[in-house]
Amino acid sequence: MKNFFTLLFLLSVPVSAHAAILSRGPYVEAVTQESAVIRWKNASPEMNWLEYGAEPNCDYIQTIAAENMNQEISVYGLRPGTQYCYRILSVATDTTTVEEAASGSFMTLRPETDNALEFLAFGDSGSGTEQQYELAQVMNQFNPDFVLHTGDMLSNGLNSRADTEYFAPYKDLLAKAPFFLALGNHDYGDESKKEQGKNFLKKNYLPYHRMPWSEGTPHYYSFRSANATFIFLDVNKAAGEAIWAPPLTEKSAQYRWLEKTLEKASSTWKFVILHEPVFSTGGHGSTEALVDLLAPLFERYRVDMVLQGHDHDYERTRPIKNEEPVNKGGVIYVTLGGGGSQLYIQTYQEDWMYKFAAVYHFAHFKINRRTLTLNVYNIKNSLVDTLTLTK
Repeated sequence: MKNFFTLLFLLSVPVSAHAAILSRGPYVEAVTQESAVIRWKNASPEMNWLEYGAEPNCDYIQTIAAENMNQEISVYGLRPGTQYCYRILSVATDTTTVEEAASGSFMTLRPETDNALEFLAFGDSGSGTEQQYELAQVMNQFNPDFVLHTGDMLSNGLNSRADTEYFAPYKDLLAKAPFFLALGNHDYGDESKKEQGKNFLKKNYLPYHRMPWSEGTPHYYSFRSANATFIFLDVNKAAGEAIWAPPLTEKSAQYRWLEKTLEKASSTWKFVILHEPVFSTGGHGSTEALVDLLAPLFERYRVDMVLQGHDHDYERTRPIKNEEPVNKGGVIYVTLGGGGSQLYIQTYQEDWMYKFAAVYHFAHFKINRRTLTLNVYNIKNSLVDTLTLTK
């Protein structure tokens, strides 16, 4: 009842253009066709008021959040494939004026009947370097449905680095597009140290990414938007990089879930996103355990493209089948590991390697029915690679 009367009070007071202070966010997470989660962190405990609605009616629905520093509001009853906008408000100290702290927008996942889709993908960004921030500014010129991250969003896994290496550089992009993450080995951090009790995964990721719609977990999950399916794996333990990651063997729960998800996927396009590379000629090279375990499964269920990280470079393979390049019927592996961390050089050549570049970069994807266009840009907003696939 107290919150109800407080909301009535907020509705009756004037709105000021002076911004209240947020120390993190806002950012949109766990977007589905019908729901989303909007999160932010106040510089000090405050009561907030969230307005949102389908554009341009950004104040169509109002809801209130009790006084707190860390705020999280789930919104439901949304329409698929619809652009929503929102505003975060708070009452100014010692006044009756409502201040706008931040605003943003997001697109709900598109229905299966849609044939158009646009998204970004990148990885290995956790560094806090000048290059990471510059690349983020180039990425911000786009208005994607969502962003895919191939892992290592942090350098040491600690929540204390989250603002510098994740929330600050992508502040504008996070406010308007949900990020879907494939966990990397650095996101786990050094599991032998006591300071890992302040790990970002424990404090800020695992509690909020249950992904129930895909029968998955915060570590591995899937979603569909328009005519494309996206499957995220946690391959860190299988690659020998993180002992606390979920197992991935033929008898593991993750493998059974993956095979079931691939079998059920009826979309035109299928993507798998993971961290340690299956096929790569970069600093770490191919991960033989993943070649043996995953490549045959991807080929059997006709995965179109695997997006991977870990090697700090850009690489695109030719279509691969049975570990050999083929003209058709194979899987293309794209390494997107140049998000800001120190770059790697190419260590060897393979017949299946098509393009390699040791540059800071990100990928822009557009799908229009049975045509996929991939453009990869560097830190100067110049094209590094381009690819068009038609089915």
